[in-house]
Parts: sequence; structure tokens; C-alpha cells
Amino acid sequence: MTKPQPVRGYIEGYYGRLLSWPERHDLLGTMHNLGMNAYLYAPKEDACHRIRWRQDWDQEWWQGFTAFTTAAREQGITVMAGIAPGIDLDFASLDAPGGDHDTAILRDKAKRLITAGADQVCLLLDDIDPLFTRRQGRFSHEGEAHAALANAMAGHLDCPVSVVPRIYADEITEGAEGYLTAFAQTLMAGVTVFTCGSHIVAPVIDPESMGITAAGISPGQLIIWDNLYANDYCPRRMFLGRYRGRDAADAVMLNPAGMLHTDAMLLALMQAGDDTGAWRQVVLDHGVPEEFFTIAGFFDLPPDPRTDPAPMMPDPAMADEWLTALETLLWRWKAPLQREWYPFLMGLRGDILYQAGQMDDLRKAKVLPPLLNIAHRNRD
Repeated sequence: MTKPQPVRGYIEGYYGRLLSWPERHDLLGTMHNLGMNAYLYAPKEDACHRIRWRQDWDQEWWQGFTAFTTAAREQGITVMAGIAPGIDLDFASLDAPGGDHDTAILRDKAKRLITAGADQVCLLLDDIDPLFTRRQGRFSHEGEAHAALANAMAGHLDCPVSVVPRIYADEITEGAEGYLTAFAQTLMAGVTVFTCGSHIVAPVIDPESMGITAAGISPGQLIIWDNLYANDYCPRRMFLGRYRGRDAADAVMLNPAGMLHTDAMLLALMQAGDDTGAWRQVVLDHGVPEEFFTIAGFFDLPPDPRTDPAPMMPDPAMADEWLTALETLLWRWKAPLQREWYPFLMGLRGDILYQAGQMDDLRKAKVLPPLLNIAHRNRD
């Protein structure tokens, strides 16, 4: 019997950016070429997905989504359609009759997504206020309520259902006591669970050592929501290092940066894995000049929370070499990828000039953010 292909794919699940339908179609082509098989539609900036989840999308959106699911199916890619009701769903509605309460609204919206071509539905209960007592209904614990909602949707829908619990990483501690235990004890075995692992941006992913597996969820029931390259929490930074620390993970989907050409490269880096030669080749294959490797250390990976997170400190003796590389990357390299990277490259140039003492006070006033300007003046 042939072993099923592991889940590998893309999550449109970040803050601050919202792709267009043509961009999503481009990503499908990238994923198909890389042999990836899953796309989760869950953009935080889509109001009808999250902040106004009860509201229906307009006809133009539905037309775009239907065309997208059709294209995905033709390329062998599963579309998971996300709805994020956790922000204010009334859990008493799980027991309510009729069709005008929250659970019915959620169910009907999910069914319409399936009719429009979604292969699966994902319930997102992440990044919400842990104080849910005002809408808890009969449930004594939030984890139980969240699992019961996922179970109910799985019973209503003729498709696989997945869920992102509120405690989606072990480092989330607010209101966490007993959550995963109640969640795991209630959730049906057929519902897939998204988790980030030990940290929201996990340096290493090991399903066997996660809090959610210790609570009773099988590793085979998990999909890793991988934020390794995400930068919505630090939009002045960009991460482009080797895809490392993920060898133990089976099903993994990448939630990257929300920049089309950058994300296409990041998916290729994910596929290349922890191999320096393969990483370098992917970068070159995407048209990045050799000069990038001179400054690549500034764009490696986020700090490892398990170790001293002290940032890499520039060596003033290297400043001229870095600035020479940036001259090419900023002014001579012309490509869509370069335009996405321009703010980050320009920001690095300013940082290097500042640290190397090559920036006068007027330049500092122009380049540094207002609060850093104040700190700089107070320091002097």
C-alpha cells in the first residue's frame, strides 16, 4: 500500500498583508512545481474571515474563490478554507435550535465554502481573549468548548475539519491551565489540529515533545503551522535563512511573509531543507545576485528563545564590504523580488552606517524612527 504524501503547503494566515487572487494563483503554480499539496486560506486581514466572520463575502470574492479552488484541484492542491469565529462566538449556540444563531451561521458559511470548492474547513480559535466566561454556555472550560465546536462542525460538514486551538504553542501561558487537557479529552480523533510547537516561532519542531501531544493528541493528528519565516510581528525584519530544525515534523505548512515573490522563494527554501548548498542554489535560482551572500547573516532566522537572544553585532571593519554589496542589491539589481526586499535592504544600509559611525546627525534624524531618534539624542 502506498504511503500517503505528507502535507506540505502554504498558509495565508499572517497579519498586515492580503494577497490578490492573481497572486494566489501564482503561488499555486509555485506549489505545484515544488510538489506541495495544501493551501490554507486564513488571512487575518480578510474581515469576513475573522473580525466580521458572521458577514458573508461579496459576489466578486465568491467568484474569485471558486476559480481559485478549481485551479487548485487541477494542480492537485487541497484548499483548506478558514473561518475564525473564536473572537466572539457564543458557545451557548451549540445547543440552540433554529438557524439564526452563531453555530448555524458558522455551519452555513462553511457549507457554502465547500459548495464553492473548498476541500476542507479549518476553524481558527487563535489570538483571542482568554476570558470567554460571558459566552461559555454549558461549558466549564474553554478547551472543552473549542473542541466541542470542532466536533459539531465535523458532524455537520461533508468534508474533513481542522482546528487551531487558542493554545497553539507551548509558550502561550495566559489562561492555559487545563486548556489542552480539556481540548484533547473532548476532540474527536478525526479532527486535525494545527500547532506551532514549543514556541509561536519554534526554533526546532518535535511533535513528540509538544504540550499538545502530552495532553493526548496524537502526533499523526497534527499539522505544524510553521512561522519560521513570518515577519508580521517584526515588519522591519525579513528572514531568509536555511530551513532548519524541522526534520522530525511530518505534516508542515508554512505561514511566511505575504510577499508574493519572497514567499515563492521561501517555499523553495522549505523544500530544500537544512542544506547550505541547496539553500544557496535556491537563492541564486530566484535571481538574487551573489552579493547577497555577503550580507545574508543579517537575514538568517529569528533568535532562538532557548539561548541568549543577543543580536548579531556588526563589525565596523566589515562595513565597507557590506555597503558595497548593498550598492548592487539596492541600485543595480532590478526585479520584482528586489522591490519587495528594498525596504529591508535600505533599512540594513542605514543600520550599518549608524553602527559604523558614518551617519551625521541630520542623516540620523531623517533615517531613524522617531523614538530611536529620541533615544539617540538622550544617549548623546
